[in-house]
Amino acid sequence: MDTLLALALSIGILIAVWTYVALGPAALPVWAGIVAWGTFFAAGGKTTGLMKTLASNLSGVFWAGVALTVAGRLGGGLPVIAVLVGVIAFAMVLQAKAAMFSFIPGAFLGAATTVSVVVGIKGTYVQTIIALVAGAVLGYLSELAAAKVTRAPA
Repeated sequence: MDTLLALALSIGILIAVWTYVALGPAALPVWAGIVAWGTFFAAGGKTTGLMKTLASNLSGVFWAGVALTVAGRLGGGLPVIAVLVGVIAFAMVLQAKAAMFSFIPGAFLGAATTVSVVVGIKGTYVQTIIALVAGAVLGYLSELAAAKVTRAPA
């Protein structure tokens, strides 16, 4: 089977299952998982892409949590939020000096997803983390499944 067709098929099947589980029994933001899924492929896929996705997305959750907590303690307001976003963005870029956190877009995607879930839909950090981890793992599994059906028989 053609590699792209195999990948499309594996993603199509797994994302349908993810959507059903996330929107049904798990009560998770389905799109948060899809963000991590995309991050996985953008980070290069394979085990390295999985590790970079998990580290960067979850660091984004951490930094968003710091920003939201500090903003709340300082009373919020546009100037406070603007400065905090700048400081947090600085930290997310600087952390890329460590190889594990070197996929900078993943940190921004994790942070944006966190704010969208926690502030936008009044979800929780736990829901965010579970969805991001699930999406990264599903990205990895979809890549593995595609590789398995494209291998030439021995």
